[in-house]
Amino acid sequence: MTAVKICGLTRAEDVVAACGLGAAYVGFNFAAASPRRTTPSFARELAAACAPGVLKVGVFADEDASAIAAAVEAAGLDLVQLHRRLTEEDVVLAPVPVIAVARFSGGGFAVPRREILVRCHAVLFDPSEGEGTPIDPTRVEEASWPVPALVAGGLTPETVGAVIRRLRPAGVDVASGVESAPGVKDRGMLERFFAAVREADAQAG
Repeated sequence: MTAVKICGLTRAEDVVAACGLGAAYVGFNFAAASPRRTTPSFARELAAACAPGVLKVGVFADEDASAIAAAVEAAGLDLVQLHRRLTEEDVVLAPVPVIAVARFSGGGFAVPRREILVRCHAVLFDPSEGEGTPIDPTRVEEASWPVPALVAGGLTPETVGAVIRRLRPAGVDVASGVESAPGVKDRGMLERFFAAVREADAQAG
C-alpha cells in the first residue's frame, strides 16, 4: 500500500484513529506559524498514543537545531521534516533522519541538491504548506529522484486516488484534507481517504 502520512495531529484520539487505519507516519507540527502547532511536552502525550511501528515525524520550519533536538527527545520522534531550504548542516545536526521538502516556487519545485538529498529519508513535494493548495502532478513526474518521493497538497478522499494512479509515489501526506477544523481530524474523512488509497493501489496493480 502507498504509505500514508497523517500530519498536523493535535489530539490523541486522532493519532489512535490514524494508526488503526494503517498510517505509516503520523506528523506533529512544531512550526511557530502553524495553526496545528504543538509543544514538545504535549507531543510526548500524542506520541504515547502512537502504535508500534508507525513513524513519528516532527514538522519544522525556522526552528534551530537545539529546538529540533529538544522536540525529538521529548516526543521520541523518528524523523524530522524541514520546510525550508535544506542545507548540509541541517542534515548533519539533525538527531534523526530528515524528510526533505521540495517547496513550490517560481513555477516549479525547489529540490535540495542531490548530494544532500541522498542522505535523507525521503523528499516531500508540497506546494501547500498545510493550506490545501492542490499539487500539479506534472511538476513531479518530470524527473526521477534518488530517495522515495512523497506528495502533499490538496489531497482529499476524492482526489488522492488520481494522484496515486498518475505518480505512483512512495507515500501521500494529508492534513487539511481530512479535517473538520485545523488540527481536528474527521473520522469519516480519514476512513474514506484510506479506502481511496487502497482502491488506487489495487487499480495501479
